[in-house]
Amino acid sequence: MKKGTDRQFSGEWEIIVAKTFEEIEAIREIWEQMQCSEPCPTPNADIDIYLSTVKPGSEDVRPCIILVKQNGEPRALLVGRCERHPFNIRLGYKTLFSPKLKCLSVVYGGILGRPYSNVYSLLIKEMSRMLRDREVDLVFMNHLRVDSDAYGVMTTKPGFLCRGWLPENEKHWSVSLPETMDELYMRYSPKNRSNLRRLIKRLEKAYPDRIKVVTYTKEDQVQKTVEVMAEISAKTYQSQLNSGFVDNEYTRDMLKLAAKRGWLRACVLFIEEEPAAFELALRYEKSYFGLHTGFDPKWKRFRVGTVLFLNFLKSICGDPAAKSFDFGFGDAEYKRLYSDQCWREASVYIFAPRLYPIFINVLRSSTMAVDAGLRYIVNKIGAVGWIKRHWRDSLQAKNPAGNC
Repeated sequence: MKKGTDRQFSGEWEIIVAKTFEEIEAIREIWEQMQCSEPCPTPNADIDIYLSTVKPGSEDVRPCIILVKQNGEPRALLVGRCERHPFNIRLGYKTLFSPKLKCLSVVYGGILGRPYSNVYSLLIKEMSRMLRDREVDLVFMNHLRVDSDAYGVMTTKPGFLCRGWLPENEKHWSVSLPETMDELYMRYSPKNRSNLRRLIKRLEKAYPDRIKVVTYTKEDQVQKTVEVMAEISAKTYQSQLNSGFVDNEYTRDMLKLAAKRGWLRACVLFIEEEPAAFELALRYEKSYFGLHTGFDPKWKRFRVGTVLFLNFLKSICGDPAAKSFDFGFGDAEYKRLYSDQCWREASVYIFAPRLYPIFINVLRSSTMAVDAGLRYIVNKIGAVGWIKRHWRDSLQAKNPAGNC
């Protein structure tokens, strides 16, 4: 555990960097107390879920936790991990270049303690030291709220060449949960209410008594759940982008932990005993967090993903332990339809003050500028929807699992 003091600010400041499992366990109580004090804690920053993402002895992913204290009192805790992974540079949906960089990845919701300016300055100072000392090439902060102090400081304090330019703002959607599904329907226009209810009736009419929704919540159900969801996900266009649900050791460990804690809620829609769609979420503190969703394109005309999601919402409305459902990253038409809360987020990058990382920063920013210009033109001519549909259909056509 690396310690250091800094007397540039009022009081006695201490920076503690925990890089081993033993060092992390030594600050477990502090971490858990700070996480519980967050107004909107995320499962990504939970200590046990975090520990399930790193394995002892792994060279690919290593823990890195930065704790800042003032006069012995915890002021901020940054939850990160050091990993080497491809840094994708894209133009539209096409990946042009994918260099591998050593990265300090700060998890979503991973800055705890609601720090103020002095504390952020110390966090940046420690991260800058790691960049300067070649411990990492890049710091990545996953989706900071653009109206937060963290975003303001992290996008202005680093030097101009090391600062990630043109951060891409994204809308993040959430829906507050009423007592009943009927109350939720009343938020929508009469036309939308009618259309959504008609979808459910149409599927039930086409397959009477041959439709069921199975909800998995128990630890001994995890393996079966993972197998079914992976089977469906392999048939989706997301699998062509390596962004769909994947059956691997990390996923199983994380879901087993979630089930053990009573957080897991995985729903699968079966038609004639065949898995057609799934919805995977965690209930953490006062919110449900959507992790993955997918459907078999064979059942596309019945909009089975929407049917299952409506069933899922109905099952969690009135849950006294939850106040909202968080849709996760990314904007989408269906999220806008259901949501009543929205905020903007952007990921923040800080590059090491060395030639190669700065070159990657310039290349990435130049590509993003071109991409933004093309998006503006496409949006002006109203072709966004057509391009997305064509792209997804093209990916689906290339997916052998989705054309069986």
